[in-house]
Formats: sequence, structure tokens, C-alpha cells
Amino acid sequence: MYRFTTAIALLIAFVGTASAQGGLPSIWQSQRGATLKVFNIDRATGTFSGVFINGASGPCPGVNYDLVGRVQRPQRHVAFRTSNTWSSDCAGTTVWSGRPIGASSVATRWTRTTRAPNGRLVRTYGTDVFRRI
Repeated sequence: MYRFTTAIALLIAFVGTASAQGGLPSIWQSQRGATLKVFNIDRATGTFSGVFINGASGPCPGVNYDLVGRVQRPQRHVAFRTSNTWSSDCAGTTVWSGRPIGASSVATRWTRTTRAPNGRLVRTYGTDVFRRI
């Protein structure tokens, strides 16, 4: 419990500090090489926004995705969504849900939804751990 509270407090503090220092982002990286940059946070609601840069191998490495999320303190939970609607080759939405596992790490599960060439929705699932860098 202490670790989670510490991780959330650090996330909010880091983002708040970054905002006060001319908009520098709070940067997190997954073990797969994806980068999550938080540019804005609303301390009253726990919502945040920024950009997610895909680090996965395959057809879309390095592609940017919009990022919106929320830190839910009473539930000890972090949830965010990444989406790209402007790139036909890399379009998709991924929903992430997780909990802190240390002072500067968050373990997540994700569900990615894309549209196949035949129009059918395709869902893939996985896990990632993000660490603040």
C-alpha cells in the first residue's frame, strides 16, 4: 500500500514539477521500449494527457499516439488510453490498466483494438511494466 501511494504521489509530483519547469514532460518507458510522455495533469481530478511513442517491433515502431488517462487514488489504479486515428497503417486504440509496483514503476495490462482490412475488429492483449526515466 505504501509503495502504491508513493508511486502515485511521485507521478503527480513529477508531472507537477515538470509543468512548473516550462512544460518538461514526465517520461516513462516500458520494457518493450515504448515511451510515455505526460505533458499535462489536473491534480484535482487526477487526469493527465500526453503522447505515447510505440516501441514495439513490427510495422509501427516510433509512431506517436495520443495519450489520455487518470490516476484513481482510492482504488490505487492507473488507467490510460492511447489512440491513433490519422495513420491508416498504424491506426488503433489501446486501453491500459495497472497498479504501481514500486516507487517509480507501474505494471499494466492492455487491450489493443485495430480494424482488419476486411473491416473486422481485431483485439490483442498483453502486459507491460513502465518505469520512470
